[in-house]
Amino acid sequence: MPVKIYDKSSGARPIPDSNSGLSQQTEELLHAIHLHSLEGPMAGARLGAKAIYQRLLAEAGNRQQVHFASLLCNLGALAGYACQAYLRAQAVARGMSETAAFLVVDALDGKQFFFGDPLNKILANSQYSLWSLAATAAHQAGAEEFPDLDELFQHTASVLGSKDFGIPRVPGRHRAGDTPLNYLKAQWAPLLPVVKSFCPDPANWPILYGMATQEAIILGKDAIPPALALSIVMESAIPMSKIDLANS
Repeated sequence: MPVKIYDKSSGARPIPDSNSGLSQQTEELLHAIHLHSLEGPMAGARLGAKAIYQRLLAEAGNRQQVHFASLLCNLGALAGYACQAYLRAQAVARGMSETAAFLVVDALDGKQFFFGDPLNKILANSQYSLWSLAATAAHQAGAEEFPDLDELFQHTASVLGSKDFGIPRVPGRHRAGDTPLNYLKAQWAPLLPVVKSFCPDPANWPILYGMATQEAIILGKDAIPPALALSIVMESAIPMSKIDLANS
């Protein structure tokens, strides 16, 4: 599958208020957005991605010690849910029900899941979709073959409500230390203020996390083959884009 390499720069964006109690490193990155605002509206997402990546990397130890499968699973889960979170925020801003953009599905286990074309577009069918960003990174890291995206979506739907839902299908030695859902529960709320500082517009939240996955795929290419890294990201992201986080 050919993968296009996209330039992520155009336009400008003001620096957000830095009086937020963020770390000195984060404040410096916010200042960098201001200094390089002519790089375009993606500047915040790009620098925010680096901040999120470095924070998760620091929590895991350091580059030599980090388990990249876990980092990829973590970032994939966050990126997938960010797609849903954007659509929820957009609906509320328009005075609509928070779940107006979704087809709501009730699974056999009683839980609700969210589907629909608007969600799939952000995940996989636009220039700055997670799939486009992550596949671009995998290509740059040397991947020559790519996962079957349709099969990934079909698998997610086929295991809905079962014990296999949200569990990436990867070789044992490349399995993450926890599930995408547990990573998401642990990280979404604590990271959201940082994400908002770099990207006040929720439309850029999935892009920020998509760019963070690029960092992990490229920098972790010696630990995990980039095609497999892409699979881990998407097998974490697709199911986490569907869940009802408040009731999971």
